[in-house]
Amino acid sequence: MPRTNNGGNRVNRANSASEAVDAALPWKAKLGYATFSLSYVMQTMIVTWQMFYFTTFLNVSMAITAVLIATGKIVASVIGPVWGYISDRMYHNALGRRFGRRRSILIFAIPANFIFYLLLWIPNLPIAVYFFANLLYWAFFAGITTVQYGLPSEMTENPSQRAQLVGVNQIAGAIGGTFLSVLNVYLFTIWGKDNWESYFNMALLYGIVGTAVLMLGFLSIQERPFDESTNVSTADGTAGNDSEMRISVGKRLVSVVWNFLSVLKVKEFRNYLGLYLSEEMFRTVRGTLNTYFVIFVLLLDPQTVSLATGVNLLFGIACVGFFIWITAKIGGPRAYRLGGIEVIFVFLAMFVLAMTASHIPVGTRAVLYIGLGLFMNFGITGVVNATQYTYTFIPDVDEIITSKRREGQYAAINSTIDDIFSSAETIVIGLVLEATGFVEGAQSQPPQTVFALACLFSFVPIVICIVGIVFTYRLKLNRKNHELLLDEIDRLRSGGSMEAVTPETRALVESLTGMPYEQCWGHNNVINVTHKD
Repeated sequence: MPRTNNGGNRVNRANSASEAVDAALPWKAKLGYATFSLSYVMQTMIVTWQMFYFTTFLNVSMAITAVLIATGKIVASVIGPVWGYISDRMYHNALGRRFGRRRSILIFAIPANFIFYLLLWIPNLPIAVYFFANLLYWAFFAGITTVQYGLPSEMTENPSQRAQLVGVNQIAGAIGGTFLSVLNVYLFTIWGKDNWESYFNMALLYGIVGTAVLMLGFLSIQERPFDESTNVSTADGTAGNDSEMRISVGKRLVSVVWNFLSVLKVKEFRNYLGLYLSEEMFRTVRGTLNTYFVIFVLLLDPQTVSLATGVNLLFGIACVGFFIWITAKIGGPRAYRLGGIEVIFVFLAMFVLAMTASHIPVGTRAVLYIGLGLFMNFGITGVVNATQYTYTFIPDVDEIITSKRREGQYAAINSTIDDIFSSAETIVIGLVLEATGFVEGAQSQPPQTVFALACLFSFVPIVICIVGIVFTYRLKLNRKNHELLLDEIDRLRSGGSMEAVTPETRALVESLTGMPYEQCWGHNNVINVTHKD
């Protein structure tokens, strides 16, 4: 349905480019976007097995492994804003105008991501090689995630179409994770689970599959065409010949840093970050510790890790449709609370299972773990869906401030802040386990380490999830307010006067941006620190 203004009349579009991003997306474009999540078979392999592989088969200490992994994420957090800044401005050059702002980034990031991913699984290399391979893997992975996070807002302004993209993204991620986990059970059976070759062969297989689907995505995704909103040159102070970069390298670096810092002034973005960081952090803790929790606390085998992950992700596919519906009906914040509260109760149940594991038969223990995982995945699906849906509105808030489309900037900041926090988590987890006497390469762990694993796995995510729930009460973006915001953007794009704003719209814009209405629509220095209005 086309959007309407307060009087019920359809808002006139400024140009055909605006009409294109409000139309229904072809399924080719939706499936193209889904390939990013399908490619996460590579990332799932790293998150699930890298720390275990390094400490068990490469004989790298837990502390060094934790620092190595965390350092790579820190590099990704630093390089993320650069990817976002560059991708938003790729229409400056011929490559961007030919392939698109986002596809141009993928041309470099996809092959580099594969090469450095594969190096991480080759044994008997010097620690320095693993260190730099990990750094470069995360650096180029940041380019891919920057494109992925920005695409729902980039591809369409239609809220229903954005909801479908978020849902397709989740379903594809679940399919990819299920494929990896179920296939791992079979591969462990035929290749064995106690030798490095099995893990290397699996990594190679998933690297080829992940890279292939990313190439399909490159050919299928849809981008916002070049128009006044995607031409950032005037706001950057580079008006004139678009092929001529008129800012010095030093000023460009200052601009990168300023664009990163200035978006934190946006009130609704700060509220959204509370949701996003909480969701990502509690899932990072769970993902990092899950293998250790199953093997050393519940005393189950690696096949159970893969089987449980596969079954849970398969169940998650069924949950996505429900949460697409419920999120659109009750809004992102309330859907987040629904999923978050359910997750909290499941983590408590996991702790009880951990404390009683030695008194429960192995088969029953495995069934209980998988069953609780199903309930947990229901809640996680809701939290992730609500967070991603809420994020698709943020670049629209930015446009009312800047009059420009900067999906790349916000996507990069998302991943940057997440990488900083997840890096800190990884270091802390590694140091805590090392302090409790974790023994690398051992088949069992000391009692104090087992108890620490149980507590970290259960209670840290609960605390983080509660923080996210608190932030849901601060968000103002709902479907009604988003429609009103988009109508105002359409009116200003079409040459409407800022003086003609209605009191209701003025109040909404100021509550979302944290700025006086008169300072919006480019009358500020959010993009260009030297701008004076």
